[in-house]
Amino acid sequence: MLLQIIPIKKKVPVGSQKLFTNRFQPIREKVNYEALERYIISTPKAAYKVFLLWCVLIAGIGVLYYTHALDKIQLFLISVFFYVCDLICVLIWCPFRLIMKNRCCTTCRIFNWDHLMMFSPLIFMGGFYATSLVVLSAAAWLVWELCVMMYPERFWDHSNAALQCSACTDKLCTQYCQKLRPEQR
Repeated sequence: MLLQIIPIKKKVPVGSQKLFTNRFQPIREKVNYEALERYIISTPKAAYKVFLLWCVLIAGIGVLYYTHALDKIQLFLISVFFYVCDLICVLIWCPFRLIMKNRCCTTCRIFNWDHLMMFSPLIFMGGFYATSLVVLSAAAWLVWELCVMMYPERFWDHSNAALQCSACTDKLCTQYCQKLRPEQR
């Protein structure tokens, strides 16, 4: 989570670091500002749909916890399950792509929401470790969202050349990226 808040060049995929200046590579062609404006308007709507769905899910988990249908161990297991779901989204297939309408993780508007989604069931658990995970994941999410609002051009593959398939270096992107597919190497 700390690596999503601190700008570094190695060990972290560009999709997770696209909010930082050092990962922004302006395209050489003239940017279509009308298309950028459409992108700025459309992607938050999709992100808010995902956020609303997630809040409803977490509220449901909270209701189950406070009615004693779930205990702290089960909250932890739900968090572990969400971690596995995150791995499935990255490695196999991501259902959020249907809502977000993005090409891959690198271009995903909600790419750095993973920790917040993963640890959100721990909100109800309390304690130092659970609270620190939730607070740090919320901080990473907040930094991401502020950068999306302040620098939307960094998040769009038609204004940031680092996000285009031709510049892809993410080894996990082989399911979407023609350039990195094993059979084409």
